Amino acid sequence: MVSGRQIKAARALLGWSRSELADRTGVTAPTVKVVEQDSGVLDELASTRTRLCNVLAAEGVDFLNGGSIGVQLVQKGEGLRTEDLNASNDD
Repeated sequence: MVSGRQIKAARALLGWSRSELADRTGVTAPTVKVVEQDSGVLDELASTRTRLCNVLAAEGVDFLNGGSIGVQLVQKGEGLRTEDLNASNDD
């Protein structure tokens, strides 16, 4: 699960304010603040957290939850997304 700290760090990597992230996700800036401060132990905010993560990931943020916990910004390159790969575009 992505933590509130990771969401805050991801937003910072993109140089976005809370208001900008809120506008891009359709939630309020105070809601973004609550999610960023939430430890996720009692996750009533799961759907909002997912919405925020999806928007941040679409902008090139990679959430790390394996050997290390954090975020990184990856270059958005040309090509197909993993879920769009199929036999018809196999070269």
